[in-house]
This record gives sequence, structure tokens and C-alpha cells, in this order.
Amino acid sequence: MDAESGHAGTQTLQRLADALRGPLLRPGDPDYEERRRVWNGAIDRRPLAIARCADAEDVSIAVKFAAKEHLPLTVRGGGHNVAGLAVRDGSLMLDLGALNRVEVDARARIVRVEGGALWRDVDAATQPHGLATTGGFVSSTGVGGLTLGGGVGWLMRQYGLTIDNLLSADVVLADGRCVVASAEQHADLFWALRGGAGGLGVVTRFAFRLHEVGEVLAGAVFHPLEAAPALLRAFRAFVPTAPEPCTFMLVFTAAPPAPFLPPRVHGQRVLALAYCWSGDPTQGEQAMAPLTGFGEPLGRVGGAMPYAAWQQSFDVHAPAGDHYYWTTSILDGLDDGLIDALVLKAAMAPDPLCEVHVHHLGGVVAALPADASAFAHRDAPFFINAIGHAQGPEKLTEVREWARELRSSLLPWAREGMQPNFAGEAADWQAQTHDAATRARLEGIRRKYDPSGLFGLVRRD
Repeated sequence: MDAESGHAGTQTLQRLADALRGPLLRPGDPDYEERRRVWNGAIDRRPLAIARCADAEDVSIAVKFAAKEHLPLTVRGGGHNVAGLAVRDGSLMLDLGALNRVEVDARARIVRVEGGALWRDVDAATQPHGLATTGGFVSSTGVGGLTLGGGVGWLMRQYGLTIDNLLSADVVLADGRCVVASAEQHADLFWALRGGAGGLGVVTRFAFRLHEVGEVLAGAVFHPLEAAPALLRAFRAFVPTAPEPCTFMLVFTAAPPAPFLPPRVHGQRVLALAYCWSGDPTQGEQAMAPLTGFGEPLGRVGGAMPYAAWQQSFDVHAPAGDHYYWTTSILDGLDDGLIDALVLKAAMAPDPLCEVHVHHLGGVVAALPADASAFAHRDAPFFINAIGHAQGPEKLTEVREWARELRSSLLPWAREGMQPNFAGEAADWQAQTHDAATRARLEGIRRKYDPSGLFGLVRRD
């Protein structure tokens, strides 16, 4: 029995199409092929139908339809989730792409963002007011997916994770009701939405707190691979007491053919220290000097720039349609043994596009109580992401194995679990993204708001 005859036939789907303000796309329809595709080109799945929701009422209609017809349901916001959780064979996809409006209340320092917006939409609206909130490291990331998974970004050490700036969320529940979740209303649902990784309802609008962020001091310093062990040790020593306005990322990558680097290293494996200072720019250079001034670099680029410009600087390294596989490790420290294992595997990437990102947390992220939200491991000082990346499918198997092997090489030093937004497989989302106590609390909240289990297999980005 095929998906359409087994779940919802043509006439039944037509009733849904007639009820929606937005179009219902089916195989063969214009735009179906485009909308079933997500950012990760390795994901090739065919939903039964795609509901291009025009507003929250459309979302409610589609949710109630899926419940009545016992259809598996997925939700697409920005479509950036690397595991492709926004799309599933034979499912009804709720496509929120048309819900992308952003409204800024500059006086109150609040931005209201619909569930299909991208972070570049938010930055474009808030930056003219000299305001921002913590987004991701790539501006094409969807607001919904990043937020529900926690939300790390360049501003997190001074202003907290994305979820730490969430004030409220408009949510369509499994019975089709629209509720507002906040600290004052449906507080248990609000707790779960902040880092629970989805499966609780469909968020059609978010409200975030904004902060004064205009220009930042940001850039990157490139070092030869031989300097990696010493730079990692310097990073380990400095970041635990680093000022909150600064966030660093160490990136094992291929040297770009850029004028600030000598031609002899173009294409070679290097280690880049990326940095962002979101405080007073006149203080940033001296505050970050222990790392930005380290060693004898190959070259450097950066300076004072608008925050929104820095937010887009990594977009070129994450083009839509390429093939990706990510995985992540959460760490309490960077022991010498770990550094040796990391440098060895990071230097042996099977494709020049593959990268390894070494992150630190701390600051406001770690200052909040562990149970402030469903985001686990906010107290972890470090995490490392293996970014498997190839332009086409030919190297994907090799790229995937390299990323998995890199994570395996770090297991002796790693905590159990993964950050939701960097988990590369659906199975990791179900078993690896929360500790046992958080997982149990989340399941209790899901049973309360979705007793029939409609959203049990719902995934989003």
C-alpha cells in the first residue's frame, strides 16, 4: 500500500487543500520539488504533501487534519537542520516559509519573529536600530530550529543562548489550539520549548529580548597546522576567564585563496582562530590579545564591522545543496591527550571542505541554573563539532565515516550526549540530546500537551 492510498487519498487531500489559505503541494505540482529540498543536499525525501501555511490558522487546520487522518507530520522552518528532520517520506510537511515576518519594538527592545524566518531576516530588521539577539554562526539558519535546539552564537557569552532571550512563543498544539507559552503562561511548555528540540507543537511566532549591538570587533587569525597543539593549549588556558563580550572559535579548515594569506598555503590545512568582541571595540583588542596575538600567524583579517556583516561571514562555507554530515562532542576540558587525538584526525579530512570547530561556552550561558531550560550541558566549558562537507554525493560516505571516527577518537574525554542542533542523525535526536532526568521531564510535558502522540515523530528546522 503506497503512502497516499494508505493514509490520505486524493479526495481527502483535496479537502485539506480547499481549507488552507496557502497552497497544498503534491508530487508533480509546481514548487513541490523545490520545497521538499532542504539545506543539506544529502537529504532526498518525498513527503506525501506539503502545506505551504499562510498563517497560524493554516497551521492549526493542517495539524488537525494530520491528527484525524493519522498522518506522520514534519515541520519546516528554515530547512537548515543537518539531519533533514524537516522532511520525511510519505509525511505531511508543514512548510512555514511564508511565515517570515519580523517586527521590531525598538523602544521595548523586543523583536517578534514568525516561525519560518531566517536569522538574516532578524538581523536585517534589528540592526538599523543598533540592536541584536543571539543567533547562530550562519545567517541562513532558521530561527525556529536554532531556538528549539538551544541556540549558540557569537553573542552567547555576553547575552546568553537564543533560548535565554526568548520571552514567549505562540504554539499550535496537537488539538489545533493556539496558546502563548511564557514564564507566566504554560510555563512548563515554555521550559520545554527552550532546548527541548521540538516535538511539542508548532511555534508560529517567537518574541525575543534585544540588546545594544551595533559594531563588533571580529575577524580571524590563520596559523599553520604545526602550531595547532600550542594554540589549543593557549585557548584552553585563556577562555575560562575570558571577558564575557568575547567569543572564540578554532576552525581546522583549508586556507582560502585570499590576499591576506601567502599563496604557498592556499588550499593547505590550517587552524583559524575566529573571534567576536561584542563590547566596547576600543577595549576588545587588548582584551583578546592573549589569543589574537598568539604565535607567528600566516595572516589575519578583520576589524570593526556591523554585527550583521560578521554574522554573514561564514555563509560562504555553508552553501545550500552541498552534502553534509555533522556530529558533536561535549567536553569538560581539553586534555593534552585529547588535543593530540583531535589534531591528528582534523588534519586528515577526506575533503578540503570538511572542518572541525572547537567552541567554548561559559559566561552568561554557564551562569544560569542547569534546570533553567531543557537545554542540557550549559555548564560544559567546551564542545567540538566535526563538520563533514562535500559538494556532491561521491565522497559522502567517506566524509560521514571521518566525522564519526573523529567523535569516536574523543570519547575517552567526552561527556555522554550531543547538542541538538549539531546532531547529524534522527537517532541521535531521540537518544543523545538530553540527559535522563531532562528527557523524563520532557516526556511528561509531551504527554500533557499531546496525549495522543501526534508530535511523537514531528521534527523541525
